[in-house]
Amino acid sequence: MKRIKRINRIYHNIHKSAKNSIFVYPLLLSIISALIFYIFFTVTPRQHDKKRIKPQIEFLTDGILMDGLFIVTEMTHKNISQTKYYERTLTVEELSNALKGCFYDSNLKYSNMNKDGEETDIGDFITYHISDINNNIEKLYRYIIFIDPELVSILDELQRNIVFRTWERVNYMRKITKNNKKLLAKRDLSSKSKEIFEFYKTIEKLETYMSLNYYSKLKNYRIKARRAYFRFHDYPQSIKYNKKILRINKSDKDALFYLGASYIENSQVDKGVEYLKKVLKIDPNFKTFIESNIKDKNALKKVFKDKD
Repeated sequence: MKRIKRINRIYHNIHKSAKNSIFVYPLLLSIISALIFYIFFTVTPRQHDKKRIKPQIEFLTDGILMDGLFIVTEMTHKNISQTKYYERTLTVEELSNALKGCFYDSNLKYSNMNKDGEETDIGDFITYHISDINNNIEKLYRYIIFIDPELVSILDELQRNIVFRTWERVNYMRKITKNNKKLLAKRDLSSKSKEIFEFYKTIEKLETYMSLNYYSKLKNYRIKARRAYFRFHDYPQSIKYNKKILRINKSDKDALFYLGASYIENSQVDKGVEYLKKVLKIDPNFKTFIESNIKDKNALKKVFKDKD
């Protein structure tokens, strides 16, 4: 109480002396007026614009993250468990071992085709995605006044990475001597493991930053749920995050579907069927999507037995 009284007394003394001064009181009024003007005509409009631009920043950054992870996972040519990326336990030694025997012209079979429908090689695939990242970064810089300095620093770090800057087929061949003859031999990608690992760590840093500073809780749950389901086939994790989404929005059709699908993939068919039926109650048009994406015929029979 004594402290509060002392503060009030000091405040009144300052106020009284300021009011009695022909210089201080007008100066205080000017400062307050300028502050109000700044808040209403500068800060508030900027916050409004930032809110409007935020989805575009998220969209472009999502593209960078997707391309970045594609680069590392395809470069390792499926020699590393996806769990390593998911749990962020990958080491430079593991990456180096995974890149042994992988060359610029190693074909990425089955899943990656070029525009002519032909198998593409690692070199062309990586070059394409690096170009895509560069384009998205340049688009992000159009919104530079709305981007935090730390995000700019991470994007700059990504562009300065040696993998990003020198992904040409320099050093593709190395000189060797065999039977006293100088020959050229292919150099595998393990020679760039350190630089590639640094590239991967920067992508990881960007994902962490966006999750903490830009993405909403709901968006973070969606990203983790989709990653668990599609990329890592970690169905217990998918169940966990889709449940969190449904706590925020009970009628989220995607979360209901992927929760049901995850239960089915996790050998909990009856639970999965229960959630797929909930999706159909909300939107009967989901029937085609369910039929196309659920491979368990027994589960499908249970879902539609009361619907036909």
